[in-house]
Amino acid sequence: MNKSQLVFALAACLIVGFAAGFFFANRANRQELDRLQAEIARVHSAHASSDETKAGNNATTNTEKTSLTDDQLRAVIAKADARPDDHELQRKAGQGLYLYAVQFGKPDLLPEAIRILKRAHDVAPQDYDTTVILGNALFDLARATDPKRFKEARAYFTQALKQKPDDINVRTELGATYYFDTPADPRRAISEYRKSLAQDPRHEMTLQSLVAALISTGELAEAEQRLNELQQVNAANPALSDLRAQLAQQRNAAGGAK
Repeated sequence: MNKSQLVFALAACLIVGFAAGFFFANRANRQELDRLQAEIARVHSAHASSDETKAGNNATTNTEKTSLTDDQLRAVIAKADARPDDHELQRKAGQGLYLYAVQFGKPDLLPEAIRILKRAHDVAPQDYDTTVILGNALFDLARATDPKRFKEARAYFTQALKQKPDDINVRTELGATYYFDTPADPRRAISEYRKSLAQDPRHEMTLQSLVAALISTGELAEAEQRLNELQQVNAANPALSDLRAQLAQQRNAAGGAK
């Protein structure tokens, strides 16, 4: 199963069941959730000039066959609103709506997903997966329409890291909230990225994020070093050419500085 198929499969399990009047009893397994989180974090941490940072970029080509109608989506939301004290319902509806919004490029669903996920989180704040997905949804909303939401996303990522401080993906997403915020704080982002790389020096997503942040702060020598490391990790990384172009542009602007 490729990354796009994974996102759709989980969205389908969590959403389509609601639309049909039932929901699946089992949550996605731990391995699937970890893979999903890694993919969402990769998209979030992509370079600012890359189109892949936008929700829905991973939508499959069979959207017309598999997407839900507006009435079905409203039914999911109505069912969740009718049973606000049902934590499992809130969790599954909120996660499903978020994944569906990502898969089909529907940022207008993000506020509803966030509202429902917050209800699930309020009932069970120790639920790690819900906390992280809520941070993801807020991050996407911040990128799409509301930059003020970066601080809120940051709070949930920080909460998640108190439970699992070694989660490299969430640590890197935390850094991305500083990098993409308004005003941006790339140096704080770099600090978080370094913590991630201390655990895994070859973590592709973090290396890519660090290169972008180093270029923005003018630390061009290290940016080149990290860019070379990124290429060693994955020579097919789609951001390599863009990052090299930006590094060259910054060097030219600085008069050939190393």
